Amino acid sequence: MAGFCTKCGSPLGDDVRFCIQCGTPVAPPPTAAQGPTPVAPVRVVTAGAAPGAAPAKSGSAAVKIIVGVLAFLLLVTLLGIGSCVYGVYRVRKKARELSQTYHFDMTQSATSRQAASARDVCSLVTKEEVGEALGTTMSEASGGTSSCQYTSSAGNNQALDVHVTWQGGAMALKFSRMALKGVGGQEFFQPVAGIGDEAYIAPMGTTLMFRKGDVLVNLQLHMVGDNVEAAKAIAQKIAARLS
Repeated sequence: MAGFCTKCGSPLGDDVRFCIQCGTPVAPPPTAAQGPTPVAPVRVVTAGAAPGAAPAKSGSAAVKIIVGVLAFLLLVTLLGIGSCVYGVYRVRKKARELSQTYHFDMTQSATSRQAASARDVCSLVTKEEVGEALGTTMSEASGGTSSCQYTSSAGNNQALDVHVTWQGGAMALKFSRMALKGVGGQEFFQPVAGIGDEAYIAPMGTTLMFRKGDVLVNLQLHMVGDNVEAAKAIAQKIAARLS
């Protein structure tokens, strides 16, 4: 834009750098500000939040996660307790049903009362009688009111274990048979005649069990070579002394 020389006052043309009259340099016109004037950012404040408040800390999220996990564990614990209570209820209910179906005798029989008065399992058969049946010498008979172990003196590690259930033997025997039958779908116990009220050989001949009244006797045969015939002879002597 045209102006006048600041020294001599002569008019100046457009884009003139020196005054044509006196040669005085002409100052360039001030340049306009480059770009739009910067605008300060505006912070949006939501309702209920104080101006300048920082975002929610990550600690709040962690607390929520911990509370959620604890609530889940509590729920699992309560469900587990409920399942246990329900399981006990079902077992007791099943026991009552089996008792009614198979007419289990829940009372102690006369034979059981007579046998329980002795309580010494080793007195039911001597070590000499056990040795005679097994064809060896039994050096020791040790036990108590629930079992007796007869040990061989021949150094062959032979031993016969006799276990006695003085009360509830009838129910225990029926439950044992039904449990194995329920697993395999067939009768696993082989009946044996002439011993007590009922007698059975367990699978693979590892055990001979018989019942006399409400008393259940188990002869463990795995340490005597599963000698079933010897076990039968021993069981007959025990059954005779339970009368």
